[in-house]
Amino acid sequence: MERSVRRAIRRARPFLRAVACGICFGLVGLVWSAPRFRRRRLRRAATCGVCASHMRVRNVAVLVVAVLLVAGAAARPLEAATSPLLCHSHITADGSVRPEPSLRIAPPTPWQVTRDFLVAPISGVGVLAGRAMGMESCSGPPLLVMFWPPPRTSSGGTTLGDVFVAWMPGEPTSGPATVNGYGNEGHRLYMRYGPNISGSREDEAELGLHESRHVDQWAVTNLVAGPFAFPTAYFIDNSLFPRSRNHFERDAGLSGGHYPPAPDNLPAPRWPDAMIVIALGLLIFRRRLRWSLRVLQDPSSQRSAHEPGRCPVHTRGLRPIGHGTA
Repeated sequence: MERSVRRAIRRARPFLRAVACGICFGLVGLVWSAPRFRRRRLRRAATCGVCASHMRVRNVAVLVVAVLLVAGAAARPLEAATSPLLCHSHITADGSVRPEPSLRIAPPTPWQVTRDFLVAPISGVGVLAGRAMGMESCSGPPLLVMFWPPPRTSSGGTTLGDVFVAWMPGEPTSGPATVNGYGNEGHRLYMRYGPNISGSREDEAELGLHESRHVDQWAVTNLVAGPFAFPTAYFIDNSLFPRSRNHFERDAGLSGGHYPPAPDNLPAPRWPDAMIVIALGLLIFRRRLRWSLRVLQDPSSQRSAHEPGRCPVHTRGLRPIGHGTA
């Protein structure tokens, strides 16, 4: 019995590994987990201690992240089903809620369902993070918002998929209700969160469409390369094309996001951010750069030359080394 269980687990491992890679890295992860590429990694790990160590760490990391994302995928629809409050509502002293008319900015139903499915894992991580910090939620097109109930506020936040975490505009007031925030209106508490932060319904609709387009971007990048692809691509793009030059913001509509018109589409690097990108790139690819320098000095032998117990990429040193076989 025990032997049959072990055999079943061993047979299921490739499938589970592919599923975990797909959850974490989308279509790129599925390709990366294909048997052909895995066999090549196993051959390297058999002769290179560094490759073997990295493979073990990657396997554990991918499994842990995949489990977290699966938990998030379950938490997101559960939060939507149990979140009765709309982000643009009046709450009376006795606790009754009078919502404003909802903006109709949802995309066509087939795409709405598809993108909700694609962003659910990372959106659910936002829900879990918000709940862990003691936040509550409200729903409003096109985002679900995790917020601290009044009088506590925060000064900023982060969008994960279609969930906006820890953002609440303005400060509580004792006078008339504020459109951009919340306040007291007689005996009623007026709440206005998330994408509904503009002074008119027309502006709200434009901003809602802008945010909805960002959810589209999250969905597409999640499908292609997983939930880490969009924030990574956005940060890199924004370091070279900041604010109105940012290609993701231009695609979402600058005016809807309250960005001024872009003077041009030329790079205007934000050097602190650009230096972070460069430093991370050098850190991640330092071994391949080191190997490439050796190959440039002696292309005939350095492609496969290596130290004992290491593959060519993980071999140390910038100068050509003695001949070896991989």
